[in-house]
Amino acid sequence: MKKILFFYVLFFSISIFADNYVDSITLTKIKKLVQKEEEIALAYKKYILEKGVNPTTLNDLKTANYLPKGFDIINPFAKQITIILDNNSTITDKKDDIHKIRGFESTDPKLKSNLYDYYYSNKYRIYTKAPLSINNSNVEIILSTKEKFIYENSSKITITAPDNSSKTPKDSYYLDENGVLHWYDASGDYKYSFDKELVLDESVTLFDDNGIVTEEYKDLVRNIEFAGMTILYEKNEVAEEHVNIGSGSVIKVNQQTRDIGKTVIQFTRRAGGMIVNGDIYTWGNNANKITGIDLGYSGSTDSYRYPVVTGLVRAKAKMYDDDSTDEKDFTKYYDQNYFSSPNRPKFVDFFSAVFYGTCGVSTKGELYCGGTTGLNYSFGNNFTHVDTNRKGEMLYRSTFFDGKTNKAKKVFANNQIWHILGDDNFIYSWGYDGSAFSGNGNLSFNSEICETICTRYDRWGRCTSSYQECSNEPRNVSNIKFSDITYLLTIGHRKIGGLSTTGDIYIWGREYYKDNSSTSFETYDCSNNWQSTNFNLCTPIKVETSNSTMTTTLKFESIQGGLDAFVAKSEDGKYFKISHPKTKKIQVTSIDDAIESYSEYVAENDAEILSVDFSRKVNEQGLSKRYIPSSGIVWVNSKNELKGDYLSSSLTTEDITIFRNAIRQIKWKKIKVIDDDNGMCGIDINNQMYCWGIQSFYRNGNSYSDFMGNTFMIPVFNTNLYDLEKDFLIAEGGYNGYLTNMTSDEWATTNSDGKTGAFFMKYPTYIGGFNYEFIFK
Repeated sequence: MKKILFFYVLFFSISIFADNYVDSITLTKIKKLVQKEEEIALAYKKYILEKGVNPTTLNDLKTANYLPKGFDIINPFAKQITIILDNNSTITDKKDDIHKIRGFESTDPKLKSNLYDYYYSNKYRIYTKAPLSINNSNVEIILSTKEKFIYENSSKITITAPDNSSKTPKDSYYLDENGVLHWYDASGDYKYSFDKELVLDESVTLFDDNGIVTEEYKDLVRNIEFAGMTILYEKNEVAEEHVNIGSGSVIKVNQQTRDIGKTVIQFTRRAGGMIVNGDIYTWGNNANKITGIDLGYSGSTDSYRYPVVTGLVRAKAKMYDDDSTDEKDFTKYYDQNYFSSPNRPKFVDFFSAVFYGTCGVSTKGELYCGGTTGLNYSFGNNFTHVDTNRKGEMLYRSTFFDGKTNKAKKVFANNQIWHILGDDNFIYSWGYDGSAFSGNGNLSFNSEICETICTRYDRWGRCTSSYQECSNEPRNVSNIKFSDITYLLTIGHRKIGGLSTTGDIYIWGREYYKDNSSTSFETYDCSNNWQSTNFNLCTPIKVETSNSTMTTTLKFESIQGGLDAFVAKSEDGKYFKISHPKTKKIQVTSIDDAIESYSEYVAENDAEILSVDFSRKVNEQGLSKRYIPSSGIVWVNSKNELKGDYLSSSLTTEDITIFRNAIRQIKWKKIKVIDDDNGMCGIDINNQMYCWGIQSFYRNGNSYSDFMGNTFMIPVFNTNLYDLEKDFLIAEGGYNGYLTNMTSDEWATTNSDGKTGAFFMKYPTYIGGFNYEFIFK
């Protein structure tokens, strides 16, 4: 009995061993089969990308050497491998076709079950998808979006190189050796290239005059567009980057030029505003009606006070009926105060300040202005030459920059002079000036030109009666072409700067405080010799190695104004500080070099700078030290950390600890200094804006311009820091440096002018309503 039992156990063990041994051999074959299927799929995909069609048999792949050398189309189970094109339910529609390989087949359910974890799993597959079940042996070849597109449009794809002389191909794609598709229209004209990105030829109109995506573009990309697709639009030999956000909608990114897909925020010394979706929003002292609200004198019991608007107000703009054939009666819109029409002007640039009013540049290149002025034809005392047919306070279109005869690209004002960058890349000046800001070669400028017209002569031919006939239009005073212009804000350091179309920086202007003074100015002439270098401060000065501290010639791609120095970015992506202190050469400072001296500098993190601006070190702050050029820097690095001189002298030691901790909690991407005592605003990676510092501005004196200078830099109502009993949407500013105090205790301080109760954001404070991808102007 024992012997019988022994032989039974031995036989059972051998049987199990034999079964496992067979399974191991089969498993090896299965692994080899999966490997062969992966090789076939990879070759199949590559064939489509290079030939523009799908292979019909494995011999197509073998003959064209897409499969490994010596590849056997017989599988390890002695069966021939074939590829299958499953037309699915609709033979004529290639979009639902499935590309397959005939897979492993067996009638042994036990074998299939034992191999389920390997062959019927995607764990060991990259280019193929395992059969759906043990009853379905076909293996799907996984095609990428691009491979599917090529297959579905193979009838319109050629690998024959284009021939310009015969204008071929036509209404087809050329698939080049790198797998890039190039579309040629029915006339044989090239329109775009498509790979991971879409490169759009400049012959295609992407946006119309209203900034709306054209039907031409939508028709072209209807079959290839997807949300998130990057579009590089060739324009003026520069590829401008855009992103498709779905259904033919496109926004521009990372551009110095601006469209209604971008939002722009601007801080001047005495006001601010922003553009969102093409609409202008402003706030601040409304003495010159910069908000478009027709309210000047506040009606306070105290004399000479004006309303200070503490929230955001959207500007109204008059609509003009320029085309009577389009069935759009814009005159009726205007008469009915329909200023929220979808046909309202959309703006891409603007300027707003309490001393000048508000101006904006539309998508059509029209210049609109209002404030000081909307109701006053002379537009204050500052010559803006706007439409005379008006009925209320709003933005009116310039009769010079009307979007047809002349087009504008950018606008700002400094002192009593406006600067408009025209569509022809020339600067036009408008107004009057005595600090050489026009760049016309003289200290003074007046856009008004008068001619004496004689109406009566005596018998000796002498004029005995006459009158003055004056014209007042913007004047181009320089022959230099600019792609961008900007300005410096701090009184005593103000200058104009421009980036030429050739990538050079120019600066000009004569305004310097005397030493140890914040009220008296130097009286330099235009021509000066500083450090053995001749400078004409009254004309644009090109920054060169011979007149600056720049050691090698640089070309620049952008310029941005600041308080007392320009931020310039070179073509290789490096940032520089450019300023022109009195009696010195133009100072060109490498930011990469300058920040290395900071104790918080970390080479690995600070090698790449995302944003930079110039501030004042604590010992440089205060009105009495305003004549000293700033030496502070604030920057955002590749780790989204804000570093540098961002502290205010108003902070206590305890405040500084809390402040620094708050700064470190935020991931930053942009920074802008808006006040000489280190008031700043920054944008975090979630597009939320945080600001800090003193935000109340005061101006003593008894003149009209003094009254309007008392205002808030930011919309206080959007900070939620005001006292609960002072939730004013309208505050007051006026006579003798008066400004309503809306905050107290922790959120108020005495500023450098000695004004008590100044609104002080001690820590980084979120500003409600500013969650946008802002460009700081």
